[in-house]
Amino acid sequence: MKKNPKLAKSSTKKSQTPDEDFPIHELRVHQIELEMQNEELRRAQKELEESRDRYSDLYDFAPVGYFSFDKNGLIIEVNLTGAKKLGVERNFLIKKPFSLFISPGSKDVFYLHLRQVFRTGVRQTCNLKVVDKKGVQLDVQLESLSVQVGNSVHCRTAMSNITESKLAEEVAQEARIYAESIIETVREPLVVLDEDLKVISANHSFYSTFEVTPDETVGNLIYDIGNRQWDIPALRTLLEEILPKNTQFNNYEVSHEFQTIGQKIMLLNARRIYQEVIGTPIILLAIEDITERKKLELLHLENERLITAAKARSEFLTIMNHELRTPLTSVIGYSIILEGKTQGELNEKQGFFVDNILKSSKHLLDLINNFLGLAKTEAGKQEMIFEEISVPDAINEIFELIKENAIGHDIILRKKFDPEMLSIRADRMAFKQMLFNMLSNAIKFSKKEGGVITVSTKRENDMVKISVADTGIGIKEEDIPRLFQKFEQLDSGISRKYDGTGLGLAITKQLVDMHGGKIWVESKYGEGSNFIFLLPIGGKKIE
Repeated sequence: MKKNPKLAKSSTKKSQTPDEDFPIHELRVHQIELEMQNEELRRAQKELEESRDRYSDLYDFAPVGYFSFDKNGLIIEVNLTGAKKLGVERNFLIKKPFSLFISPGSKDVFYLHLRQVFRTGVRQTCNLKVVDKKGVQLDVQLESLSVQVGNSVHCRTAMSNITESKLAEEVAQEARIYAESIIETVREPLVVLDEDLKVISANHSFYSTFEVTPDETVGNLIYDIGNRQWDIPALRTLLEEILPKNTQFNNYEVSHEFQTIGQKIMLLNARRIYQEVIGTPIILLAIEDITERKKLELLHLENERLITAAKARSEFLTIMNHELRTPLTSVIGYSIILEGKTQGELNEKQGFFVDNILKSSKHLLDLINNFLGLAKTEAGKQEMIFEEISVPDAINEIFELIKENAIGHDIILRKKFDPEMLSIRADRMAFKQMLFNMLSNAIKFSKKEGGVITVSTKRENDMVKISVADTGIGIKEEDIPRLFQKFEQLDSGISRKYDGTGLGLAITKQLVDMHGGKIWVESKYGEGSNFIFLLPIGGKKIE
């Protein structure tokens, strides 16, 4: 039996296994994978090219110039910015010495910088001047670091243009010098502080006025100046509380006792200023020393007070002279007439009254005369007429005036004249008043049982020494310094027991001073006193 060829062909075709189709399928898969890989490679290449272009742009158009140098300073690589700063095409710079573009004064700086970079391997910085193609000088700063490139070591450098900052620094320096020169011409002390209250600078006037040095001032906190002598509470209040709320403050008065220069009264004027060059606020502190002005103001006030007091005293003395002394003189005159019985006899009681009126009136007149005499002497209105006078005659006249008073106190008056001392040039009335005051004082403070008063004269070179010695109650040693003061009585007991204003010895001292003399006392309490005064014989003052 024959087989059908079609059936045989069909059977043959159906009998083909899956393994026979596998190579084709694998090839197709592999083809697809390759196409995908190629696409990825193309995409990666594109990104790489874009990244390269991007970084190339960043490199070429960076704001600073980038250079690569070999050890000899030849330019291996440079970006567009670096070439542009030098004003030269980039291709022209390759393998050219960088020193061609450095000013003569900076060449050594560059080569030293290059050696340090290769020697240390540490980042190095230097400033120098370069010259572009047009001959324009630029101030630049180089920051360099050594890097390994294959078998070679290169110096990678970033070059920054610092011309503007350098110019700004020079302008700031000039401005600083200008400002300091102005500050130095100011007569008042000036201090410049930073925002932390540290001293930036001060002028010569500050150093001389407050006796401090720049070394102990500049850079220090203002409170620490002069061993913390400037730690003044009022200054802290101004700088830490008042000024932060105000940009300026004027005429802030501060009084302080400095250890080195004593008391100072100051007017402080403060300004807070923003300094653009520094970029922070600064404080200008002007100090005016008004110590002497304050003293003058006090003197002026005291002078006005004295003028007012002198005017009041003058008015008082006028009243005392005309309104009191004139009627008192009349009272004394009429009392003398009544006592003389020219107008008729007085009974015992009337006689007692008249005698009391007369004594009291005379005492009051003496007080008024003492007041007027002292006022005239203090005001310098008592004119001294120097003339030749006899010392013995003047003493005898005073003895006659006080004789009755001495007898009433059981006082014996004695005198001892130096035969070589007969005359002196002095004011006659003032000389007699000196003697009268001292003798009256000796009688007043005599003992109850009486005593002796001795007036003696003695020549000592070109001076006459006159002493009034008594045997009275004497003076305590601690009371002697008060004797010649106005309105002084030595103690309350004496004040109550003895009449007087305490002006007699004060007036006597002033009269002695007006003669150019000296007066003092020697006394032993309970035994007596010796009042002594020296006067120039020729009317000359003691040198």
